[in-house]
Amino acid sequence: MKAAASDKTLLADAVAELIEALHQKYPGIKTKPTPHVEDEDFTIEVEVPPQLSLEAVESECHKECIRL
Repeated sequence: MKAAASDKTLLADAVAELIEALHQKYPGIKTKPTPHVEDEDFTIEVEVPPQLSLEAVESECHKECIRL
């Protein structure tokens, strides 16, 4: 059980870091957790305001996930 709790803590820290990095780079985006999809450990929805590029934000999301 201790390993599972540790894994959950690491995941929570990574998600928090991901969201913080995205909000710093793209002020105005909104993020919220969504129900898990199939075998994913977590999923979030990112709402991108019209003045920002959806493609740029999506690309940065992928880069940050890989970095973490």
